[in-house]
Amino acid sequence: MKNRQFQKYFAQNFFLRKIFFIQPTLQYIFPSYIKVANLASRAECSIFYFVLMNKRSLINNKMQHNDSLIAVIFNQEDEILRGEAQDLIALQYTTKTAASIYEALCRLGHNTVMVPVRNDLDVLAKDLSIYSSHNTFVFNVCDGFAGDNFSAAKIPQLLSDLGFKHTGAKAQAVRRCTDKALSKKHLVSKGVPTPSYQVFDKPTGNVSVPFPSIVKPVHEDASIGIDEKSVVTSRAELFQRVDYVVSEYCQPALVEEFIEGREFSVSMWGNGKMEVMPITEHDFSAFSDPLKSFLTYESKWVEDSLPYNEFKVICPADLSAEDEVNIKDVAVDAYRAMGLRDFGRVDIRYRDTTPYVIDINEIPDLSPDAGFARAADNAGYTYDQMVDRILNLAMHREGWV
Repeated sequence: MKNRQFQKYFAQNFFLRKIFFIQPTLQYIFPSYIKVANLASRAECSIFYFVLMNKRSLINNKMQHNDSLIAVIFNQEDEILRGEAQDLIALQYTTKTAASIYEALCRLGHNTVMVPVRNDLDVLAKDLSIYSSHNTFVFNVCDGFAGDNFSAAKIPQLLSDLGFKHTGAKAQAVRRCTDKALSKKHLVSKGVPTPSYQVFDKPTGNVSVPFPSIVKPVHEDASIGIDEKSVVTSRAELFQRVDYVVSEYCQPALVEEFIEGREFSVSMWGNGKMEVMPITEHDFSAFSDPLKSFLTYESKWVEDSLPYNEFKVICPADLSAEDEVNIKDVAVDAYRAMGLRDFGRVDIRYRDTTPYVIDINEIPDLSPDAGFARAADNAGYTYDQMVDRILNLAMHREGWV
């Protein structure tokens, strides 16, 4: 079977995709894996062997000039190097997201491969060397690697150095977004409202941020390092929390004024002309204490926790026309100020008609059950159409279509 025929057959066959991509590492492991694959029958083993042999043949040959390929790059995390053991849940979720994107691209008719990023950029460069930058476009969902969110900027930098075009922001913009202090400094310089802040690398010093404050690791995302103790109301609590962040996460702590009010996520896409999708509100009505009304790691990731089960989202949010315009305008200003491309999400706390930007996600979670997909669904896009639109925005920007 010729490679193109095989790719089409592979893309249409759910069973083959399931057994081949349930563990992305199987792309680089060959017949010896059959011994432990635990497949149900000899026939399935034969199919599995056939898939691996054809895959090896495919990746050992450069794509022809008139072929095209989409490479989904994602971080595959096997362990945590710092923080809490439960943080691994969020770190490993990107693999599931990448698999969903891969399947959507296959359904859309694209020749697609998955390229995991583990602990070494040299290994990634070697893995990418079998593809041609002239006909391989990268769908980048790698939000760091080796348990380090701040390393995310190294991926678009490497892709640029190797000549690959990709979805999403350039390295400089990713670097800004993955450093919360740098993000806020840049937003302030561009006149975008954001809560006042300080950075502490040790639990001592002068405190200028008003209380209540919220303490976060400066380089983490996905609410890693944030729990119900993160909001503090005194110097003693603040320095206790700073000590926790510095010691557990091996990085400075961002101390930010805690904005009491409603919280929204604004998902959008575009380059130049923006399309802002319906706003999502994070509903904290189940929590009577306003100082407990914020997103924690548990509320996002720990399914058997009370915050996860009590926390709700509302999309579209119930807003007046004036408030909706106000929030969307600030979100778009933040998107542009940070240099995002193709797609992104801006998180906002809203107090006294002022939208305060608290986070900017240059690679928001794109899983089918996440906020970006929910907003896209409310805007009239299926999951496949959402993936297709992100890819096409990037390809148009790069002159590929």
